Amino acid sequence: MNGRPVDIKDVARAADVSVGTVSNVINRPDAVSESTRARVLSAIQQLGYVRSESARQ
Repeated sequence: MNGRPVDIKDVARAADVSVGTVSNVINRPDAVSESTRARVLSAIQQLGYVRSESARQ
């Protein structure tokens, strides 16, 4: 996307969910409904999102 890495905001926008929901799908998948999780995971795959380990706290 525009020559920059895909970030969590891009995934949220593509899946039509909040950044917090994307974070939950990545870190606490049981806290998210199956349909929402599938939508977010699909957006992650389509966009090629890779979590930055340096951004993790």
